[in-house]
Amino acid sequence: MTTETAPASNAAAEGKPSLALYLHIPFCTSKCGYCDFNSYEGLDHVVPDYTPALVREMELWAPAARKYRVDTIFFGGGTPSLTSIADMQVLADALREQYDLSPDVEWTLEANQTELTREHLEGLRGIGVNRLSMGVQSMHADELELLERQHTPERVAQAVEDARAAGFENLNLDLIFGLIGHSLERWQSTLEQVLAFQPEHLSCYALTVEPGTALYYRVQKGLLEEPDADLAADQYDWTRERLAAAGYGQYEISNWSKPGQACRHNLVYWHAEPYLGMGAGAHSFFIGRRMANLDSPTRYVEAVNASYEERQASASGRAELRQVAGGEVPDEATQRADAMILGLRLLEGVDMEAFRTRFGVSVDDAFADALKRHEGLGLLERADGHLRLTERGLLLANEVFVDLLPDPEPETGV
Repeated sequence: MTTETAPASNAAAEGKPSLALYLHIPFCTSKCGYCDFNSYEGLDHVVPDYTPALVREMELWAPAARKYRVDTIFFGGGTPSLTSIADMQVLADALREQYDLSPDVEWTLEANQTELTREHLEGLRGIGVNRLSMGVQSMHADELELLERQHTPERVAQAVEDARAAGFENLNLDLIFGLIGHSLERWQSTLEQVLAFQPEHLSCYALTVEPGTALYYRVQKGLLEEPDADLAADQYDWTRERLAAAGYGQYEISNWSKPGQACRHNLVYWHAEPYLGMGAGAHSFFIGRRMANLDSPTRYVEAVNASYEERQASASGRAELRQVAGGEVPDEATQRADAMILGLRLLEGVDMEAFRTRFGVSVDDAFADALKRHEGLGLLERADGHLRLTERGLLLANEVFVDLLPDPEPETGV
């Protein structure tokens, strides 16, 4: 893929299509046993070169993004809160210089409690970060040890207090239920303690044992039991009831918020709208293509620098985007499946008329067999012009989603 230099747009922001930006910071002080994200420990020597590379990638993509207005920015990882305030300022300045940011842009940064001093939080808030997402996971020390987390329950409470003092009025806390060998009562205790912090948003995920993680190895070797799916289902059902009673609206399978506080960035993904990912291992759905960057931070930095230097030396201002490891233009069947699967993650479900308008075919014509099967099983229902998962379907969503995937192309050979 190539890009070229173009003058900054002077077009009014009104009427521009919206774009979400994702920036990946892959560095961690230690990698948690359950984590299968593109994150690394022990790469401190790469850190000084990483921020300049991110800035250069912003510049490489800026011409293609000039017709868009950026409504959300999300720093994920890894551990973005490890990034120094000085480097965050450099990144913020480059974003404002290179992209058309909405005046009310939602700017989220993922953070671990261990490095969140009040001074650092005040620095983040001053730069413009207005939404903080903290990986709490549990409020019990032994469960945090199981997950190989480095913080304590006490540190969580202090970090929340410091975030409020620094001016953060939009706080998400991530939690994990279905932990190995722990009871419904233990999960209830965690959630009650977290509710006392009055976060604006909660993300509650069931523990999954992902291949390639340290947790997967321990389970495979018989050192730990498999997570109990029935217990996780009981915990999920209780969570839905408790959070509804506490005034949190569930808007996605694993996400709840106070009124008006749903994560705008993640809604872009679930609505299958454009987003541009930058940084090592970042994914994009932009200019009609799915793309993924090189995973290795070292290779990513080298590739971005080579592309940037090529563009600087080119009379045409064009350069190959070497950091993009692969990409595809999804066919119509794949786009329809993506829209259905992502849309069904939302509690409101898929707007059937909007689907017909977008794809020129009804959901019934596109997915006749799958819809008949899962409506018959009580996993899907229709209401107010939407197709959505039932309460039982929320627990068995993956069984529905796999049936919506397009059939693989038949193999050919001689």
